[in-house]
Amino acid sequence: MAMGNKLVSFAAAAALTLGSAGLSAVASAHAAPGAPASAEGSAADQAQAYEPVDSFVIFTRPYSWSAVDDHTVVVWTTPFTPYLVELAFPSHDMKFVQAIGVSSSGSRVYAKFDAVTIRGFRYPINNIYKLSRDEARNLASSHKAGNS
Repeated sequence: MAMGNKLVSFAAAAALTLGSAGLSAVASAHAAPGAPASAEGSAADQAQAYEPVDSFVIFTRPYSWSAVDDHTVVVWTTPFTPYLVELAFPSHDMKFVQAIGVSSSGSRVYAKFDAVTIRGFRYPINNIYKLSRDEARNLASSHKAGNS
């Protein structure tokens, strides 16, 4: 029994160490203020121009979605209501997947609480921005043009 407790304690310490190392890597991955804008930085800069919201309503799964870059995705809850969702850390698999999942609490998706699931991994939601249909289409088309 004592050996089992030591093993659990060791596993917990290892998880905390790996988690803090991952967080420091995420913090260093973001561009510093005043640094030249990169492809990922430009999406973050664009997000500042949109209206931030704390949450949005989603009754079932997303109607549609499109990846903007590794940190952001446009989620359509209906054919008429898109939201720009900024992830806490990048998902390099997002451009290759067929479907994503979005966690919700009582039919609402909250920033800083819920997450986007991609290939079984949870990516916490940092920020949510309300978009117009034209803004969402422009983001999707500019992303496709950048990949060509």
